[in-house]
Amino acid sequence: MEFIQKKTMDPAVEYFLPKAAESEVSLAWDRFEGQLPECGFCETGLSCRDCLQGPCISHPFRDSNKMGVCGKDRDLMAAQSLLRLVLKGAMTHLDRLYELAHGIEATKIKPAQQTRTAQLLKETQALFRNGGAGSKKDLPSPWLRRWESLAILPEGIGRDLFKASQKLEGGASGIEEVLLWAFKSSLLACFAQRLYGDLITSVFGEVEPTRIEVNLGGLKKDSPNLLLLGYFSPILKRKIAEVAKKEAIQVMVVCNDPLLPPFRFPVATGYGSQEIALMTGAVDLVVMGDQWVHPSLAQIAKAFEVPIVPTETLNPEKDLNRWAKEIVERTKKSFEFRRNLPKDIPETKEWAMMGFSQKQVDLKKVTAGLQKGVLKGLVLFGGSNNVKYTQDQEITLMAREFLSQDILCFSKGEASIALGKYGLLNPESKEKYCGKALSDLLSSLGKEIPAVIDVGGGERGLIDFILALGKVGKRDGQPLPIVACFPEANRSSEVTEAMGLVAMGITTYFWPALPVTGSTKVMEVLSQFCQEKLGARLVIPTEKKMEARAKARWIAKELRGETGYGISGKSWE
Repeated sequence: MEFIQKKTMDPAVEYFLPKAAESEVSLAWDRFEGQLPECGFCETGLSCRDCLQGPCISHPFRDSNKMGVCGKDRDLMAAQSLLRLVLKGAMTHLDRLYELAHGIEATKIKPAQQTRTAQLLKETQALFRNGGAGSKKDLPSPWLRRWESLAILPEGIGRDLFKASQKLEGGASGIEEVLLWAFKSSLLACFAQRLYGDLITSVFGEVEPTRIEVNLGGLKKDSPNLLLLGYFSPILKRKIAEVAKKEAIQVMVVCNDPLLPPFRFPVATGYGSQEIALMTGAVDLVVMGDQWVHPSLAQIAKAFEVPIVPTETLNPEKDLNRWAKEIVERTKKSFEFRRNLPKDIPETKEWAMMGFSQKQVDLKKVTAGLQKGVLKGLVLFGGSNNVKYTQDQEITLMAREFLSQDILCFSKGEASIALGKYGLLNPESKEKYCGKALSDLLSSLGKEIPAVIDVGGGERGLIDFILALGKVGKRDGQPLPIVACFPEANRSSEVTEAMGLVAMGITTYFWPALPVTGSTKVMEVLSQFCQEKLGARLVIPTEKKMEARAKARWIAKELRGETGYGISGKSWE
């Protein structure tokens, strides 16, 4: 049985663990341990309940039940397990784009750039219908040729997601075709991410690098704290921020973008410890979406007398201005009601520079550093937290190891929040973590550049960096020894993002092991076949006890070309 004895690296979170135990408050770590031992069939992708004849398993050691009732073998079960995750994750990104576009079309906000916004709305409609020509126009031609040759170039929701979902119903498709449908769906999601980011910029304005407070120490004791938890409409978020500013109410976020021009929002904590924020007693009201939110929050909020306003309901408030005013008014009333309730706010907090784009980072210096051997490679960090690991430990220790070896690191989303809590996004600490060559290069890029560069602003930042690096390097859109790394992944949307990166030629390392490890053939397709056809691999390590720094050293060897192949499919000299 796997018990995670140390739950978190974060001292602010660790402080509350004994209090939760004393109060009999069940947290994610407790519920994880209550689920052990995990089902080996589900963990390895050798189970299926796509129809009502099952559930079925493919037993690796028995001849009598190698196949499901319909005839699915272990390889198809594993391939479909991955496809199922990708489809769910793709819907996450498409839902965000649809909701934002629908809100703009309903004139619920006046865009900063009206002409550009109108053009992007047309491109959004085209993406949903036929894959959108506008979404492909600035992509490298080698990518497009590769995707066309494999028939994974997006063609719209009907062709991509609807047809892909039917691969879970039956048919005679082999595992390669099933996995190609997964890549096709992931690319549609990537296109949606880019359009979403463009719409955010055209409606709200450009995201600029900004100083953000991170961790529970940012909560205020003597004034109201309004918490935005999980994803919901950025239009409603903007309106809440406008009203809250007039009423001197602090708005903080968890699992929600901290940058929405012209506002910046302190980050209370990360995904894995979202329940802890309510235990401080300082949160007066929570506005909550569905994505990235634990259902347990409802019970914990009730125990700590914190009102919750759900945004994703069958019959939401249509007048967002009125809704925002009502939310702020309820926050004020809750603060008055809770004024005499105990508040326990840890002093722990850090500040992080977030929201960089290729406009603020001189990529010519970066590529020159790689060509001269000053930099040993680039790592793109994604993912959130997973209770199977000590919270933040894997990503933080891996990042420190990469930085010490002069490997430049970028991050986005919850990965940036995790790294930000430990000073890795604070420009003042880069000399502490970086090798001298990397530290000197980062300093030459600007005094506000931190050890790890957050590129998550507006959702499309990471893809933009990859494209910009390709243009600067002038080599087939893939100029650099670059890999992506998801050290503590959790959500299906992260699986979709990882598959999209592989399709773009970025070898991607993913933890924990995805539910495909029960099939040697699927693992081979994700490595050998993908390397041949896409120039990159999805690496799914199965070793559970590998220490974080050892993982980083292993990846660093591959970046230096000492083992395996680099991004271009050839050893990097």
